[in-house]
Amino acid sequence: MWLYGPAGSGKSAIAHTIAELCEYAQLLAAFFFSRNDPSRNSIRPLVATIAYQICSHFPDLRDSILGALERDPLMFSKSLAHQVRCLITEPLLALRNAGNYDHPTSKRLIIIDGLDECTDPMAQRDILDVFATALHRRHLPLIFLFSSRPEQHISLAFNAGLLWELSTRVALDESYLPDDDIRQFLTDKFEEIKSTHRLRAYIPLQWPSVEILEELIRRSSGQFIYASTAIRYVSSIRHKPQDRLDIVLGTRSPQRHNDKLPFAELDALYRDILSRVVEIESVMEILSFLCLTNPSIPTLWTTCDIERFLFMEMGDVEMYLGELNSLISIGANLGVRIEHASLADFLMDLSRSEVFFIKPRLRHTSLAGRCLQYLQLKGG
Repeated sequence: MWLYGPAGSGKSAIAHTIAELCEYAQLLAAFFFSRNDPSRNSIRPLVATIAYQICSHFPDLRDSILGALERDPLMFSKSLAHQVRCLITEPLLALRNAGNYDHPTSKRLIIIDGLDECTDPMAQRDILDVFATALHRRHLPLIFLFSSRPEQHISLAFNAGLLWELSTRVALDESYLPDDDIRQFLTDKFEEIKSTHRLRAYIPLQWPSVEILEELIRRSSGQFIYASTAIRYVSSIRHKPQDRLDIVLGTRSPQRHNDKLPFAELDALYRDILSRVVEIESVMEILSFLCLTNPSIPTLWTTCDIERFLFMEMGDVEMYLGELNSLISIGANLGVRIEHASLADFLMDLSRSEVFFIKPRLRHTSLAGRCLQYLQLKGG
Protein backbone atom coordinates (compact mmCIF):
# COMPACT_ATOMS: atom_id res chain seq x y z
CA MET A 1 0.00 0.00 0.00
CA TRP A 2 1.09 3.53 -0.78
CA LEU A 3 -0.10 6.17 1.68
CA TYR A 4 0.48 9.61 0.22
CA GLY A 5 -0.46 13.21 0.81
CA PRO A 6 0.84 16.79 0.89
CA ALA A 7 3.63 17.91 3.18
CA GLY A 8 2.45 17.97 6.78
CA SER A 9 -0.71 15.93 6.23
CA GLY A 10 0.10 13.42 8.98
CA LYS A 11 1.60 10.52 7.01
CA SER A 12 4.39 9.81 9.48
CA ALA A 13 2.03 10.07 12.45
CA ILE A 14 -0.18 7.43 10.83
CA ALA A 15 2.80 5.20 10.01
CA HIS A 16 4.08 5.44 13.60
CA THR A 17 0.61 4.64 14.96
CA ILE A 18 0.27 1.58 12.72
CA ALA A 19 3.72 0.43 13.81
CA GLU A 20 2.70 0.74 17.47
CA LEU A 21 -0.63 -1.06 16.92
CA CYS A 22 1.04 -3.93 15.04
CA GLU A 23 4.22 -4.15 17.11
CA TYR A 24 3.21 -7.31 18.94
CA ALA A 25 1.28 -8.84 16.05
CA GLN A 26 2.17 -8.54 12.38
CA LEU A 27 4.95 -5.91 12.31
CA LEU A 28 8.19 -7.43 11.04
CA ALA A 29 10.24 -4.27 10.48
CA ALA A 30 9.97 -0.51 10.08
CA PHE A 31 12.26 2.17 8.72
CA PHE A 32 11.53 5.90 9.01
CA PHE A 33 13.49 8.09 6.62
CA SER A 34 14.27 11.63 7.78
CA ARG A 35 15.97 14.16 5.53
CA ASN A 36 17.51 16.07 8.45
CA ASP A 37 18.97 13.00 10.19
CA PRO A 38 22.23 11.82 8.58
CA SER A 39 21.63 8.31 9.94
CA ARG A 40 18.23 8.07 8.22
CA ASN A 41 18.37 10.19 5.07
CA SER A 42 20.00 7.72 2.67
CA ILE A 43 19.47 4.21 1.37
CA ARG A 44 22.62 2.93 3.08
CA PRO A 45 21.18 1.75 6.45
CA LEU A 46 17.84 0.48 5.09
CA VAL A 47 18.56 -3.22 4.51
CA ALA A 48 20.80 -3.54 7.58
CA THR A 49 18.05 -2.08 9.79
CA ILE A 50 15.37 -4.38 8.36
CA ALA A 51 17.65 -7.44 8.59
CA TYR A 52 18.45 -6.62 12.23
CA GLN A 53 14.73 -6.45 13.07
CA ILE A 54 14.11 -9.74 11.25
CA CYS A 55 16.80 -11.36 13.43
CA SER A 56 15.12 -9.93 16.54
CA HIS A 57 11.81 -11.55 15.63
CA PHE A 58 13.27 -14.79 14.24
CA PRO A 59 16.43 -15.70 16.23
CA ASP A 60 16.78 -18.87 14.14
CA LEU A 61 17.69 -16.67 11.16
CA ARG A 62 20.56 -14.98 12.98
CA ASP A 63 23.18 -17.50 11.85
CA SER A 64 21.94 -17.40 8.27
CA ILE A 65 22.10 -13.60 8.04
CA LEU A 66 25.40 -13.26 9.89
CA GLY A 67 26.82 -16.04 7.72
CA ALA A 68 25.91 -14.09 4.57
CA LEU A 69 27.74 -11.06 5.96
CA GLU A 70 30.82 -13.11 6.88
CA ARG A 71 30.96 -14.61 3.39
CA ASP A 72 30.62 -11.16 1.83
CA PRO A 73 32.20 -8.46 4.05
CA LEU A 74 31.53 -5.85 1.34
CA MET A 75 27.80 -6.63 1.33
CA PHE A 76 26.68 -3.07 2.09
CA SER A 77 28.76 -1.59 -0.72
CA LYS A 78 26.92 -3.70 -3.28
CA SER A 79 23.59 -3.08 -5.01
CA LEU A 80 20.35 -2.83 -3.09
CA ALA A 81 19.01 -5.84 -5.01
CA HIS A 82 21.96 -7.97 -3.86
CA GLN A 83 21.55 -6.87 -0.22
CA VAL A 84 17.81 -7.57 -0.25
CA ARG A 85 18.28 -11.00 -1.82
CA CYS A 86 20.98 -12.15 0.64
CA LEU A 87 19.71 -10.59 3.88
CA ILE A 88 15.93 -10.49 3.46
CA THR A 89 14.55 -12.57 0.60
CA GLU A 90 16.49 -15.83 1.01
CA PRO A 91 16.21 -16.02 4.83
CA LEU A 92 12.46 -15.33 4.75
CA LEU A 93 11.85 -17.81 1.94
CA ALA A 94 13.57 -20.45 4.08
CA LEU A 95 11.13 -19.61 6.87
CA ARG A 96 8.17 -19.79 4.52
CA ASN A 97 9.27 -23.16 3.15
CA ALA A 98 9.52 -24.43 6.74
CA GLY A 99 5.87 -23.52 7.30
CA ASN A 100 6.43 -20.44 9.49
CA TYR A 101 4.11 -18.30 7.37
CA ASP A 102 1.10 -20.61 7.34
CA HIS A 103 -0.67 -18.62 10.09
CA PRO A 104 -2.48 -15.41 9.06
CA THR A 105 -1.03 -13.49 12.03
CA SER A 106 2.58 -14.25 11.13
CA LYS A 107 4.86 -11.23 11.21
CA ARG A 108 4.85 -9.94 7.64
CA LEU A 109 4.33 -6.16 7.67
CA ILE A 110 7.24 -3.88 6.71
CA ILE A 111 6.71 -0.13 7.01
CA ILE A 112 8.91 2.28 5.06
CA ASP A 113 7.91 5.82 5.97
CA GLY A 114 8.98 9.10 4.38
CA LEU A 115 10.34 7.56 1.19
CA ASP A 116 10.65 11.07 -0.28
CA GLU A 117 12.95 11.97 2.65
CA CYS A 118 15.66 9.74 1.18
CA THR A 119 17.88 12.39 -0.39
CA ASP A 120 18.58 10.48 -3.63
CA PRO A 121 15.51 10.28 -5.95
CA MET A 122 17.11 7.42 -7.89
CA ALA A 123 17.49 5.47 -4.64
CA GLN A 124 13.79 6.04 -3.90
CA ARG A 125 12.85 4.41 -7.22
CA ASP A 126 15.38 1.64 -6.62
CA ILE A 127 13.77 0.77 -3.26
CA LEU A 128 10.35 0.47 -4.87
CA ASP A 129 11.59 -1.53 -7.86
CA VAL A 130 13.66 -4.00 -5.80
CA PHE A 131 10.92 -4.82 -3.30
CA ALA A 132 8.23 -5.01 -6.01
CA THR A 133 10.40 -7.44 -7.98
CA ALA A 134 11.07 -9.56 -4.88
CA LEU A 135 7.36 -9.74 -4.11
CA HIS A 136 6.46 -10.66 -7.67
CA ARG A 137 9.19 -13.09 -8.61
CA ARG A 138 9.99 -14.73 -5.30
CA HIS A 139 6.49 -14.55 -3.78
CA LEU A 140 7.75 -13.11 -0.52
CA PRO A 141 5.25 -13.62 2.32
CA LEU A 142 5.29 -9.89 3.08
CA ILE A 143 3.09 -6.83 2.89
CA PHE A 144 4.57 -3.34 2.62
CA LEU A 145 3.31 0.05 3.68
CA PHE A 146 5.10 2.94 1.99
CA SER A 147 4.30 6.52 2.87
CA SER A 148 5.53 9.62 1.09
CA ARG A 149 4.64 12.90 -0.48
CA PRO A 150 3.29 12.44 -4.02
CA GLU A 151 6.58 13.42 -5.64
CA GLN A 152 6.56 13.10 -9.40
CA HIS A 153 8.99 10.19 -9.74
CA ILE A 154 7.33 8.24 -6.90
CA SER A 155 3.88 8.76 -8.41
CA LEU A 156 5.15 7.57 -11.79
CA ALA A 157 6.63 4.45 -10.18
CA PHE A 158 3.37 3.50 -8.46
CA ASN A 159 1.30 4.18 -11.56
CA ALA A 160 3.19 1.86 -13.90
CA GLY A 161 4.51 -1.68 -14.20
CA LEU A 162 4.64 -4.09 -11.29
CA LEU A 163 3.77 -1.52 -8.63
CA TRP A 164 0.55 -0.65 -10.42
CA GLU A 165 -0.46 -4.32 -10.34
CA LEU A 166 0.74 -5.09 -6.81
CA SER A 167 -0.28 -1.99 -4.87
CA THR A 168 -3.26 -0.21 -3.45
CA ARG A 169 -3.11 3.42 -2.42
CA VAL A 170 -4.66 5.79 0.10
CA ALA A 171 -4.61 9.54 -0.52
CA LEU A 172 -4.83 11.81 2.51
CA ASP A 173 -7.26 14.24 0.95
CA GLU A 174 -10.54 15.98 1.76
CA SER A 175 -12.48 12.70 1.61
CA TYR A 176 -11.19 11.91 5.12
CA LEU A 177 -12.64 15.16 6.55
CA PRO A 178 -9.33 16.39 8.00
CA ASP A 179 -10.94 19.61 9.29
CA ASP A 180 -12.98 17.57 11.78
CA ASP A 181 -9.84 15.85 13.07
CA ILE A 182 -7.95 19.15 13.30
CA ARG A 183 -10.87 20.76 15.16
CA GLN A 184 -10.84 17.89 17.69
CA PHE A 185 -7.06 18.08 18.02
CA LEU A 186 -7.06 21.85 18.62
CA THR A 187 -9.99 21.67 21.06
CA ASP A 188 -8.29 18.96 23.13
CA LYS A 189 -4.94 20.77 23.15
CA PHE A 190 -6.41 24.12 24.17
CA GLU A 191 -8.27 22.40 27.02
CA GLU A 192 -5.00 20.78 28.07
CA ILE A 193 -3.24 24.16 28.06
CA LYS A 194 -6.01 25.72 30.17
CA SER A 195 -5.81 22.95 32.75
CA THR A 196 -2.04 22.39 32.99
CA HIS A 197 -0.20 25.59 32.02
CA ARG A 198 1.62 27.29 34.89
CA LEU A 199 -0.21 30.56 34.05
CA ARG A 200 -3.61 28.86 33.73
CA ALA A 201 -5.12 31.16 36.40
CA TYR A 202 -4.83 34.04 33.94
CA ILE A 203 -6.43 32.26 30.99
CA PRO A 204 -10.14 33.08 30.39
CA LEU A 205 -12.48 30.08 30.47
CA GLN A 206 -13.86 30.87 27.01
CA TRP A 207 -10.42 31.18 25.41
CA PRO A 208 -10.01 30.79 22.49
CA SER A 209 -13.25 31.91 20.88
CA VAL A 210 -15.08 29.75 18.36
CA GLU A 211 -14.16 32.26 15.65
CA ILE A 212 -10.45 31.97 16.42
CA LEU A 213 -10.65 28.18 16.49
CA GLU A 214 -12.32 28.17 13.07
CA GLU A 215 -9.70 30.58 11.71
CA LEU A 216 -6.92 28.21 12.81
CA ILE A 217 -8.72 25.33 11.10
CA ARG A 218 -9.06 27.39 7.91
CA ARG A 219 -5.38 28.26 7.95
CA SER A 220 -4.47 24.61 8.46
CA SER A 221 -5.91 23.71 5.03
CA GLY A 222 -6.39 20.13 6.15
CA GLN A 223 -2.71 19.78 7.07
CA PHE A 224 -1.84 18.80 10.63
CA ILE A 225 1.61 20.39 10.53
CA TYR A 226 0.14 23.90 10.78
CA ALA A 227 -2.12 23.03 13.73
CA SER A 228 0.55 21.05 15.61
CA THR A 229 3.18 23.76 15.05
CA ALA A 230 0.79 26.45 16.31
CA ILE A 231 -0.03 24.43 19.44
CA ARG A 232 3.64 23.81 20.26
CA TYR A 233 4.27 27.55 20.03
CA VAL A 234 1.23 28.54 22.10
CA SER A 235 1.88 25.99 24.86
CA SER A 236 5.34 27.36 25.79
CA ILE A 237 5.53 27.43 29.60
CA ARG A 238 7.68 30.58 29.47
CA HIS A 239 4.98 32.72 27.89
CA LYS A 240 1.32 33.62 28.24
CA PRO A 241 -0.65 31.34 25.90
CA GLN A 242 -2.97 34.20 24.88
CA ASP A 243 -0.01 36.33 23.77
CA ARG A 244 1.52 33.48 21.81
CA LEU A 245 -1.77 32.77 20.07
CA ASP A 246 -2.03 36.45 19.12
CA ILE A 247 1.41 36.19 17.53
CA VAL A 248 0.29 33.11 15.57
CA LEU A 249 -2.75 35.03 14.33
CA GLY A 250 -0.63 38.05 13.42
CA THR A 251 -2.35 40.46 15.80
CA ARG A 252 0.76 40.85 17.96
CA SER A 253 4.49 40.93 17.20
CA PRO A 254 7.09 38.96 19.17
CA GLN A 255 8.29 41.07 22.12
CA ARG A 256 11.97 40.44 21.46
CA HIS A 257 13.71 40.54 18.13
CA ASN A 258 15.41 37.18 18.74
CA ASP A 259 12.19 35.40 19.76
CA LYS A 260 11.60 32.26 17.75
CA LEU A 261 8.94 32.80 15.10
CA PRO A 262 5.80 30.68 15.55
CA PHE A 263 6.17 28.74 12.31
CA ALA A 264 9.93 28.16 12.20
CA GLU A 265 9.42 24.41 11.64
CA LEU A 266 6.85 24.93 8.89
CA ASP A 267 9.01 27.61 7.25
CA ALA A 268 12.01 25.27 7.23
CA LEU A 269 9.88 22.65 5.48
CA TYR A 270 8.77 25.13 2.79
CA ARG A 271 12.31 26.39 2.24
CA ASP A 272 13.61 22.83 1.97
CA ILE A 273 11.02 21.90 -0.68
CA LEU A 274 11.60 25.07 -2.71
CA SER A 275 15.39 24.73 -2.50
CA ARG A 276 15.16 21.49 -4.47
CA VAL A 277 13.34 23.06 -7.43
CA VAL A 278 15.51 23.29 -10.54
CA GLU A 279 13.56 25.92 -12.54
CA ILE A 280 13.04 28.10 -9.48
CA GLU A 281 12.56 31.44 -11.30
CA SER A 282 9.79 30.05 -13.52
CA VAL A 283 8.20 28.45 -10.47
CA MET A 284 8.39 31.72 -8.51
CA GLU A 285 6.70 33.53 -11.41
CA ILE A 286 3.82 31.04 -11.29
CA LEU A 287 3.61 31.24 -7.49
CA SER A 288 3.58 35.04 -7.68
CA PHE A 289 0.70 34.89 -10.15
CA LEU A 290 -1.26 32.56 -7.85
CA CYS A 291 -0.55 34.56 -4.69
CA LEU A 292 -1.03 38.07 -6.05
CA THR A 293 -4.17 37.64 -8.14
CA ASN A 294 -7.27 38.99 -6.41
CA PRO A 295 -8.27 36.43 -3.71
CA SER A 296 -11.85 37.77 -3.74
CA ILE A 297 -12.32 36.35 -7.25
CA PRO A 298 -13.33 32.68 -6.83
CA THR A 299 -11.54 31.66 -10.03
CA LEU A 300 -9.65 28.40 -10.19
CA TRP A 301 -6.88 29.17 -12.62
CA THR A 302 -6.08 26.39 -15.05
CA THR A 303 -2.66 25.54 -16.40
CA CYS A 304 -3.76 26.95 -19.76
CA ASP A 305 -4.81 30.26 -18.18
CA ILE A 306 -1.45 30.66 -16.49
CA GLU A 307 0.53 29.61 -19.57
CA ARG A 308 -1.30 32.10 -21.77
CA PHE A 309 -0.87 34.96 -19.32
CA LEU A 310 2.80 34.27 -18.59
CA PHE A 311 3.61 33.47 -22.24
CA MET A 312 4.71 29.94 -21.49
CA GLU A 313 4.40 26.94 -23.75
CA MET A 314 1.70 24.30 -23.30
CA GLY A 315 2.64 21.87 -20.56
CA ASP A 316 5.16 24.22 -18.95
CA VAL A 317 3.11 24.86 -15.79
CA GLU A 318 2.57 21.17 -15.13
CA MET A 319 6.27 20.51 -15.78
CA TYR A 320 7.53 23.33 -13.54
CA LEU A 321 5.13 22.56 -10.68
CA GLY A 322 5.87 18.84 -10.83
CA GLU A 323 8.49 19.27 -8.12
CA LEU A 324 5.92 20.91 -5.82
CA ASN A 325 3.33 18.12 -5.79
CA SER A 326 3.31 18.22 -1.99
CA LEU A 327 2.34 21.91 -1.95
CA ILE A 328 0.35 22.51 -5.14
CA SER A 329 -2.14 20.22 -6.85
CA ILE A 330 -3.25 20.13 -10.47
CA GLY A 331 -6.70 18.57 -10.76
CA ALA A 332 -8.23 16.44 -13.48
CA ASN A 333 -9.57 19.64 -15.12
CA LEU A 334 -6.02 21.09 -14.97
CA GLY A 335 -7.08 23.55 -12.28
CA VAL A 336 -4.13 24.71 -10.16
CA ARG A 337 -4.66 24.88 -6.40
CA ILE A 338 -2.30 25.77 -3.56
CA GLU A 339 -2.77 23.00 -0.98
CA HIS A 340 -1.58 25.05 2.01
CA ALA A 341 -3.20 28.40 2.81
CA SER A 342 -0.10 29.16 4.87
CA LEU A 343 2.16 28.93 1.80
CA ALA A 344 1.08 32.36 0.53
CA ASP A 345 1.67 33.85 4.00
CA PHE A 346 5.14 32.33 3.99
CA LEU A 347 6.02 33.62 0.53
CA MET A 348 4.83 37.15 1.32
CA ASP A 349 6.85 37.46 4.54
CA LEU A 350 10.57 38.20 4.04
CA SER A 351 11.50 37.13 7.58
CA ARG A 352 10.05 33.68 6.89
CA SER A 353 10.74 32.93 3.22
CA GLU A 354 14.14 34.67 2.95
CA VAL A 355 15.45 34.02 -0.59
CA PHE A 356 12.00 32.85 -1.73
CA PHE A 357 10.31 36.11 -0.73
CA ILE A 358 7.80 37.40 -3.29
CA LYS A 359 8.54 41.13 -3.51
CA PRO A 360 5.06 42.58 -4.14
CA ARG A 361 6.16 45.73 -5.95
CA LEU A 362 8.61 43.91 -8.22
CA ARG A 363 6.23 41.03 -8.95
CA HIS A 364 3.23 43.34 -9.49
CA THR A 365 5.30 45.31 -12.00
CA SER A 366 6.26 42.11 -13.79
CA LEU A 367 2.65 40.89 -13.86
CA ALA A 368 1.46 44.30 -15.10
CA GLY A 369 3.96 44.03 -17.94
CA ARG A 370 2.63 40.58 -18.79
CA CYS A 371 -0.90 41.99 -18.71
CA LEU A 372 -0.01 44.76 -21.19
CA GLN A 373 1.67 42.22 -23.47
CA TYR A 374 -1.43 40.04 -23.32
CA LEU A 375 -3.78 42.94 -24.07
CA GLN A 376 -1.63 44.09 -26.99
CA LEU A 377 -1.63 40.55 -28.38
CA LYS A 378 -5.41 40.28 -27.99
CA GLY A 379 -5.89 43.74 -29.52
CA GLY A 380 -3.68 42.87 -32.46
